[in-house]
Amino acid sequence: MGTEPIIIDSSPQLFIDDMLIEYSREVSLKINPPLKAGPVLLADRPWESYRIGAYGTIMKDGNICKMWYDAIDKNRNIHHCYAVSDDGVNWKKHNLNLVEYHGSKDNNILPLPPCGTVFIDPIAPPGQRYKYVTYGHGAEVGSIAQYGMRIWWSEDGLRWQSNENYALPLNADSQNQVFWDDRIRKYVAYLRAWNPLRCIARVEVEELLKPWPYKPREDIRYDPIHAKKWPAPTNELPIVFKYDHNDPNDSDHYNPCVVKYPFAKDVYYMFPSAYFHYPEPPIGKHPNDGRLEIQIATSRDGIHWNRLSRDTYVRLGRKNELDSEQMYMLVGMIRNGEELWMFHSGYNYTHGVYDLETTHYSGAIFRTEQRLDGFTSIDAGYKEGELLTKPMIFLGSKLLLNVDTSATGELKVQIEAEDGTPLKDFDLESCDTIHANDCSKAVSWNHVHDVSGLSGNSVRLRFLMRNTKLYAFQFS
Repeated sequence: MGTEPIIIDSSPQLFIDDMLIEYSREVSLKINPPLKAGPVLLADRPWESYRIGAYGTIMKDGNICKMWYDAIDKNRNIHHCYAVSDDGVNWKKHNLNLVEYHGSKDNNILPLPPCGTVFIDPIAPPGQRYKYVTYGHGAEVGSIAQYGMRIWWSEDGLRWQSNENYALPLNADSQNQVFWDDRIRKYVAYLRAWNPLRCIARVEVEELLKPWPYKPREDIRYDPIHAKKWPAPTNELPIVFKYDHNDPNDSDHYNPCVVKYPFAKDVYYMFPSAYFHYPEPPIGKHPNDGRLEIQIATSRDGIHWNRLSRDTYVRLGRKNELDSEQMYMLVGMIRNGEELWMFHSGYNYTHGVYDLETTHYSGAIFRTEQRLDGFTSIDAGYKEGELLTKPMIFLGSKLLLNVDTSATGELKVQIEAEDGTPLKDFDLESCDTIHANDCSKAVSWNHVHDVSGLSGNSVRLRFLMRNTKLYAFQFS
């Protein structure tokens, strides 16, 4: 049909867009919300007395789960803190003896400014293995002015040193992030921008500790003397994600929370908090007020983002639950067998109430559980559905499916030549019907799994299914 075959390697092929799909009938691409597993970190320390979160990083480093998170005390001082866990469920806040708080170093506070993201730099020397990016907060620490974007580094994730150079003479509010993108062999940063409302900017960086590229505006002076007036990014960097005409009029997106998915090739997820604004006073009760939920977007390159059906990914909790009014996803995920765990901060008060004189809104950090590769799926209802892939060339001996047919569903697979001709012994009639909920279910034809004879040839897969969720396929 004139389509160049897609080269398929041995990694899972996820349905995050229509890249793999040639034709479909009675199926749709769905967002799958995670299971909310409850709070794992509560505000139970004096330096967390106003609230815990909203921003943070989560990762499994070796055998230890690590969390870096913000905390605010009753005097509105913001700290960046550290917790660890052996299992990702039970977390400990060890005394680090690094930062003095009210005359004592018995706390888990880090020598870092807040509102940043930690990542492990795979190409850095050991002494700079951990990196951290954050923006200025209108204060000075020692001789370093805390304005503009700046990189910090650490050997152990606990003791940190600031880079002398600004990364950018811009002050990007909320949680910003950087990571090493092995697809393009560059660092990539995602920053809060305003264009004109909240949106996400992206910049590629070859040398992280040198000033990053940007396009200056004529009306702004970017020299260090005017650092306290450096603006948030507007059009200095490419905007890659923002609200549009399909969103409610009074909404924008608060933070990026981008994850380059480590368990498949060239898959990126974004988990921004969508901010629905209430009217400003005197119509509304508070300025800059509203509720925030967590949404999801997908990408193959980290630049072009697909928001799919725009269904909410993590919905707000029920009335009076600790995440009933606002939530923000922490950056990162932890794999536990065939589950992926992510973490979000949540609050039972709206955005505008944050600035009121109160100490009763501490919130919590929560855990969610998602099926491996399960953020999105191709779904068929009770009416039989069909999906035909584009031509592909694979290497492997088995076809594995991440699939859920529940009790009353079923699925069959036909392997076809590029022109649509069913291949002998791999047609629908020969396929053994699949009834399974399995992340790696092997497809068989007349009880034979081996497809190595087709390896290296251009073929298509035709899926026939009913009451089924198909998350991914993989040639092992």
